Parts: sequence; structure tokens; C-alpha cells
Amino acid sequence: MEESKGLVSRRTRLSFGLGCIGRDAAYTLVNNFIMTYLTLAVGISNWQLAGVGVIMVIARIWDAINDPMMGTIVDNTRSRWGKFKPYIITGAVLNSIFIILLFSDTALSERAFLVVFAITYILWGMTYTMNDISYWSMLPSLTVNPRERERVSSLARIGANIGLFLVTAAVPLITQMGRMTTMYRGISIVIAVLFIGCQLLVVLGVQEQKTAVTAAQSHTSLGGMVKVILKNDQLLAIIICMLLFNIGYYTTTGFGVQFFYFDYGVYGGMEFTIFALAIGVAQIVTLALYPKISKNLNRRQLFTLAILMVVVGYLCFMLVGYLLPMNMAVLCVIGLILFAGQAIIQLLNLVLLADTIEYGQWKLGSRNESVIFSLNPFITKLASAIQAGIFAFTLAISGLNQYSNEISALEKSTTLSSEQIKQQANELVAAIPDSATLLLRVSMIALPLLLIVVSYLVYRKFYRIDDEMYHRIIRDLEARAKGEQSE
Repeated sequence: MEESKGLVSRRTRLSFGLGCIGRDAAYTLVNNFIMTYLTLAVGISNWQLAGVGVIMVIARIWDAINDPMMGTIVDNTRSRWGKFKPYIITGAVLNSIFIILLFSDTALSERAFLVVFAITYILWGMTYTMNDISYWSMLPSLTVNPRERERVSSLARIGANIGLFLVTAAVPLITQMGRMTTMYRGISIVIAVLFIGCQLLVVLGVQEQKTAVTAAQSHTSLGGMVKVILKNDQLLAIIICMLLFNIGYYTTTGFGVQFFYFDYGVYGGMEFTIFALAIGVAQIVTLALYPKISKNLNRRQLFTLAILMVVVGYLCFMLVGYLLPMNMAVLCVIGLILFAGQAIIQLLNLVLLADTIEYGQWKLGSRNESVIFSLNPFITKLASAIQAGIFAFTLAISGLNQYSNEISALEKSTTLSSEQIKQQANELVAAIPDSATLLLRVSMIALPLLLIVVSYLVYRKFYRIDDEMYHRIIRDLEARAKGEQSE
């Protein structure tokens, strides 16, 4: 394939990439902070915490059915605006409503709270699926040129990381300025508006390419959906790889606030925000440099390099406070190495998933962007649910949830000033036993390291689509299309 074929316009690249800022800001708020909001701001009992974990697992089981079904609906859609854009904007608007509801403390009884949370959380997941599948399914339709696909994907991942780390850094800082519940609700409204605005940019600014390969359309039945997934061996390999990686990644980031509050030992400080900004810069710079790096290394070599960085980062993180000094300089250096490697793996997983669309088209005779990319949000949300289970289990077993409830009671006090709340919270944190913080460290670091290493082994053993094979697939598909047109 000539490298000049399938070039994507700057307007499309920027609109698609910048659209990710609002999407990932919205998802990060729920994924990374809903448990922190419930435990530190609202304050819930151990049995409510367990109930929230069960609800999240049930929601993910429903997603196992709902996500591919939504992909089938998108693939079968024919409209004047295409098959992706109507669901992108509709999903964004509806999802924004449920984000605000999730961060609204209604002071319900314990049982009523769980019922309302279950309904709201499930609808949040369904509406995010509507947007997420449509957004990422659009990526393969922008170009079949692998280098252009990587350029678009890297810009989208940059946008995603900007949204992720803006929220990750800003939320702990803002929620310390006043009453947590009020601050979280205000943040949810701002991010909901940002989400909708960014998706309008995608709808108005992105232009799809119509080629002999991407123009192929297939009507997919529910039975056909199962065939598309189960008979695409390369798709199965990469989704297992992605699931293992995402569980590890989300588990690490999900414990971020708790690590700095309970393990580092400073409640209400700037440490977590500084760390989040440092690793955010590391990921964004890495993704910006990716097109240049990929010119000298193939994908398998890049994956190996990234895994080595992740392993070194995790091992050093585990040793902080034991063999390595516990200070911000050391933590930021470790974070730079660890999260730069994770950024490369995230991007590679995305483009490897996209390549299985043409592989499936070549092997099975049907092109199913949305069915295949429906697995991306399913994997993300399943990993998030498992992460939430690990989070809840760790806090309950270690006894850290008791300290969270005591801090929540301080946050809700109407007689204490912000400084008094911080002072008394830090006195509580100082009393946390080492055994509790060690269990936190194992869940946050040792378990994710194991999962991510296994994901790499799955990729090396089972994923076979390299540059040579992908180019051969595209040539075969183009030849088939020309043969069909000449008949």
C-alpha cells in the first residue's frame, strides 16, 4: 500500500481527537471517583459498599449482552447523517444527565439508595455504550492506511489523556475547597457540558472516507454478531489482552487518591494533583512522539519496550517506602516511566483492535466496525467493574473503609472549618496500621503488574497481524471489490 493513500484531513484529525477530551473526562469522573465520592463524601456502610460492588458486576453482565447488541444496531443503521453520528450525540446528551444524577446526594435510606444507584448506574452504562461504540467504530472508516490510522489514534489518545488527567488532577483539588458533596455535583455539571460540546465537534467536524474497503456494508443479525466475534481469532486474542491490561490499569488509577491519603499519609494535600499532572504530561508527550518512535520500531518491538517500562515502574512503585524513599520526586520519576509505557500499550491495543476489522472482513466476508468496537466499551466497563470489586474488597478487608467513614463524617460537619477537617482527618490517617496500607499496595501494584504481564504474553503468543499481513489483507480486499464491480 502506498503511504500517500488514505490521508486524513487536519480538520477530521483534530475534531476526532479533541472530541475525546470531553468523553474521557466524563468517563474518568465516574470510573475513578464514584467510589471515592460514595466513601469519603457521602459515607456508606460496609454492606452498602458491598451492594455497590454487586450492582457494578450485574451492570457489566448486562453490558455483555447490551454492548454487542448496540454494535449490531449501529452497523445496521442507514441515515442521512451516517450510522455513527446520530448515536454519538444522542448518547452524549443522555449520558450527561445520568452523570449528574450519580453525583447527586439525595440523602435516601440505605435500601432506597442502592435501588436508585442501581437504576442510575445501569442507565449511565447503557448511554455511554451508545456514544462509545459509535465514536470508536468511526475510526476504521476514516482510513485504512495503517500509518494514518496510528496518527488519528495517537491524537485521539492524547485527547483522551488530556480529559483523563485534567479530571484526575483537578477533582481532588476542587473537592477540598468546600463541602465535598456540593463540589462533586458542580464538577459533574461542568463535565457533562464539556462532554456534549466535544461530541458536537465530532459530529460537525469529522468526515469519513469512502473507499472500496470501508464502503462495504453488511447487515448483521444477532446470530451473525456471535459469529463475527467467535470466528475472528485475532479479535478474541486482542480482547483478552485488552481486558487483562485494563483491569490492571484501572485498578492502579482507581486507588490513586487512597494511596496518597492513606499510604503516603497526607489528606487534603497537593501531592495527588502534582503526581497526576506529572504522569499526564508523560503520557501526552509519549503519544505525541509515537508517530516518530513507530518509524524505527515495529508494533511488536514497541509493545515489548512498553511492557519493560511498565514492569520497571511497578517494581519500583512497590519498593517505595521500603527500599526506595517515599517522596514526591521519586514517585513522579516512577510514574513517568510506568505511565509512559502504559500510554504506548493503550494506543497499540486500539490500533490492533481496529486491524481486526479488516481481518474479519477478509476472513468472514463481512465488515462489522460497530460489532467489533462494541467490545471496546464492554472491556472497559467490565475492567472497571472488576476494579471496583477489588477496591471495595480491599477497603473492607483492610479496615480502610472505617477510616473513610470517619473522614466522611468530618466532611459533613457544619461546625468545623476546612482546615480543622484536614487536621483531624490527618490525625486519623496517621493512626492507620501498616498492614492496611500494605494490602492497599498489593491490590494497587502487585496484582495489576501480574495482569499486565499476562496480557503481553497473550499478545505475543496469539496475535499474528503484523504490517506485512495487514497490507496483504488490504490488497486482497481491494482486489475483491474491483472484481465485484466488474461483474
